Formats: sequence, structure tokens, C-alpha cells
Amino acid sequence: MTRTWKFTMGTKQEPVWSMYEGLNPGGGPKLVAYAKRAKDAGWFVRISEFNGDLYSEKLYIDDDVFVPHFMALMLEMHKNPNSKHI
Repeated sequence: MTRTWKFTMGTKQEPVWSMYEGLNPGGGPKLVAYAKRAKDAGWFVRISEFNGDLYSEKLYIDDDVFVPHFMALMLEMHKNPNSKHI
């Protein structure tokens, strides 16, 4: 399945990385991960089926990590049955 990502400005004018994979039932691209810029530095990340619901903690990554690579790696690890969440 092909993944695509885009960089946009969010509703509060913060930078946002979004990653899409596959299609929603309505036919549009399915959002599987996104990252919003933290106020001072770094990114807060949500990844579907990992910490996707609003009640789970957001992951924080620092600026030395390329956000799309991190999201893709986390999605791959989640799909791997030998990976475990700790």
C-alpha cells in the first residue's frame, strides 16, 4: 500500500505533517499519522492504532528526527507481529 505525506499549516497556524495510507470508505485518502509542532521545539505525534485516540498520550520527538520517517517506522513496527508495545 502506498503512503503519502504532506506538510501544511494547521488551524492555529502551526506546522503539521500528515501521513496517508489507502482510502477511506468515502474514497478519500485515509489519515494514519500526524505530527503538530510543539510550542518551543519538537513535534507531538499521533499514529493510528498506536496512540490514535484522544485519551492516549501523544509521542514527543525532537527536531533531530525527520517526522515522516519516524511515523513510517512506527507504522511498520506496529504492523509487525513480533513488535511489542512497552
